[in-house]
This record gives sequence, C-alpha cells and structure tokens, in this order.
Amino acid sequence: MPVFFICFIVFIIWFRVKMRKSNSTISEENKSFWERENQANFARTRDISTLDYLSVADGELPFSTSATSLDEREAELEQRVRETSQRKMINLAAYSNTDLKEQYGVANLEELSNCDQNFLFFIRALANWGTYLYEKEEYARSRQIMEYSHTIGSDISSVYTVLGNIYAMEGDIAKVDELIAEVEQSDFSLKASIIKKLKICKLEY
Repeated sequence: MPVFFICFIVFIIWFRVKMRKSNSTISEENKSFWERENQANFARTRDISTLDYLSVADGELPFSTSATSLDEREAELEQRVRETSQRKMINLAAYSNTDLKEQYGVANLEELSNCDQNFLFFIRALANWGTYLYEKEEYARSRQIMEYSHTIGSDISSVYTVLGNIYAMEGDIAKVDELIAEVEQSDFSLKASIIKKLKICKLEY
C-alpha cells in the first residue's frame, strides 16, 4: 500500500475524530446557552431607575451660542446632538439580551434596549459633529467633542482617529500611544484599521 494512501487514510480518520469532538463541543455550548436563556426568561424583575443613565451637563459640549453663526450642515449636526442628548440612554454594549434578562427581568428588556439604542444614536451624532468640525479645522471644538465621546465609551472609529490626528498635530505623541494601547486591548470590529491610522498619524506631523 503506497505511503501517500496510508497518510491519506490516517488524515481522514483524524479529521473525522476532530469533527465529532467539535460537533460535541458546539452541541454542549448550544445546550448551555438555551438553558441559560430559558432561566433568564423567568428571572425576577428588578428596579432599573437607579442605573447609571447618561446625562449631558451644561458646558460639556461646545454648542454654538448663536445659530446664525453656523452653516447649514453644522446647524443640522448640532441639532441632532441636542435632540439625541435629551433622550434616556445608557451604554449597554457589554451586555447581551440574555445578560439583561438575567439581571433585570424580561419586563425591562425593551426599555433597556431602547436606552441602549438611544446611546448609539447619540455617539453617532457626536462623531459626525466632531468629524465635521475637524474637517473645518475647528480643532479645539472637535477635540472637546471627541474627548467627551471617548470618556462615555464610544467605540466609533472616527473618535479615535480624529483625536489621534489632533494630538499628533499638537505634538502630544504620548496621547496617541495611549489611544493605540487602548484599542489594542479592545474588541472593536475595526480594531486593526484604527491602529493603523493612529500609527500613520504619528508620522504625518
């Protein structure tokens, strides 16, 4: 029997054993998930009124004092931020629906999901506004918006890249390195792209 054929048979046997183990692992994970999901559906409803909802204090964002000083696009972006900032919101990115049901009960899931969605609308509005001001070379206002976005847990890539460019322009490379280190430890979907852009901005100024 040729050596190649023997190796092929051994490989097939090994592959089938690995597949059985993999399928068994997946089956156990699915079973565990659905057991947990079922238990979560019967979790006790808890008070959510004292959760750490986000509110925007006066002076935290550089809103214009006169609408007449804004161009049409900036006025639109600023108004969007004003509107979304008034909604009840909370950052729940670290929690799955199962987590939320386990901790706060099924009855609170819809409201919590709405609050999380409002947070996403808000950080997107901030990122758009901050990016627009950066492109207009209004760096101080852009920096204030993006630093605020960063502190409240925004994971939008432009928040990091705009801040990186501003810090690099100011000669504060240490802050750029801090952003890179933070992104390296994150689970951002655009992690590699953000790090690449941050490293490039260090070389451009």
